[in-house]
Amino acid sequence: MKASVIKYGLFAALGLAAAYLAVQIFTVLDRPYRTETAILYDMSDSLSCGGYLVFEQAEVPGEGQMGYLVASGERVAAGTQVAEIYSDPSQARARTALTELDAQLELLRRSENTAGTDVDVLLNQRQSALYDLLDSLDRQDYGQLTTKSNNYLLTLNRLQITTGAVKDFSGAKELIAQEQAAQQANLGSPAPVTVSTGGYFVTADTAQMLTYSKEELDGMSALEMTDALLNGSGVRAVSGAGKLVTDYKWYFYGVCTADESKKFESVTSVDISFPGAAEKVLPATVESVKVEEDSGLAKFVLSCEYVGADVMSLASATARIDFQSFKGVRVSAKALNIVDGVKGVYVKYGNLARFRKITVLYQDDQYILVPEGGKVGTDNEVRLFDEVIVEGTDLYDGKIL
Repeated sequence: MKASVIKYGLFAALGLAAAYLAVQIFTVLDRPYRTETAILYDMSDSLSCGGYLVFEQAEVPGEGQMGYLVASGERVAAGTQVAEIYSDPSQARARTALTELDAQLELLRRSENTAGTDVDVLLNQRQSALYDLLDSLDRQDYGQLTTKSNNYLLTLNRLQITTGAVKDFSGAKELIAQEQAAQQANLGSPAPVTVSTGGYFVTADTAQMLTYSKEELDGMSALEMTDALLNGSGVRAVSGAGKLVTDYKWYFYGVCTADESKKFESVTSVDISFPGAAEKVLPATVESVKVEEDSGLAKFVLSCEYVGADVMSLASATARIDFQSFKGVRVSAKALNIVDGVKGVYVKYGNLARFRKITVLYQDDQYILVPEGGKVGTDNEVRLFDEVIVEGTDLYDGKIL
């Protein structure tokens, strides 16, 4: 009898523990609300649209297996050799080896320049360079490995010079010079590719060429341009060694709907970028906007006087046009509630839901931006780092969560 009582008592205790655990799990997995932290954020009133990029440009002739001697987008003078044409694959390998040897020699020269540097500073630089290298490996950012490795080697070499472990690197430099001579003999004299005028050189492997002239684009209607963009017309790959952009000023011919074109009203300047192709945001001037009532479309022209290799390689792309930027505290649009005609959100304070009024700076489909410095009792009560309730049922001010 006593054993049965003990047995049932144990079952009851285990049952209570299991029930308590089940309640806790249910509470965690089935919470009736979800929050997001209010953070500082920049938002822009923007427009995405396709179009053509117009540069003053010409193709640079050249064909065959080619090696480039200048970086894409680099400004060059008339007569500059930008590439070389190889008659044998061994020449390409020799050029690659020479480039690597030049980099090694320059690293050793820099390593011998230790004027005004003490050991403690070098030790700190070595540690920092090592952390940078390991961080690149951890992030699988292999494109930066050569630069980060060279930075680490530079600090190690300078430490050897400063501590007297080695006097200089003359022996290593002599070996490199001998290898350079051998590779130069392997390279021979490949055919040079030069430019006849100055400008910005863009390599063929990264560039598009626009086949429409500026005059042809000026004569197109918005509907004709839309059809051309949909068909991929007006763009081809660059033939030859690459192309040379001879003027830093370029134009973007874009199309949008008539309603979207209202964003350009009373606007003289905007920001432009090409997501996925040329991410840097550049200032641009609004040259013209023409609305076509029949098609419900509009054609606009922007001009820009800033260039980069990524932009100059394009001929057609989808642009992001930013009209006005706002900075403030971001909350989810899902959190918006209107109580007695007042816009606001519910914020979690402790285990209570509190209604907080907001003043909208800018809003899109996903987020609302409110001014910084919110204060309870004002028109904008949401503050930075508030836990804003974005999902919840039967919310009201003072509800226990």
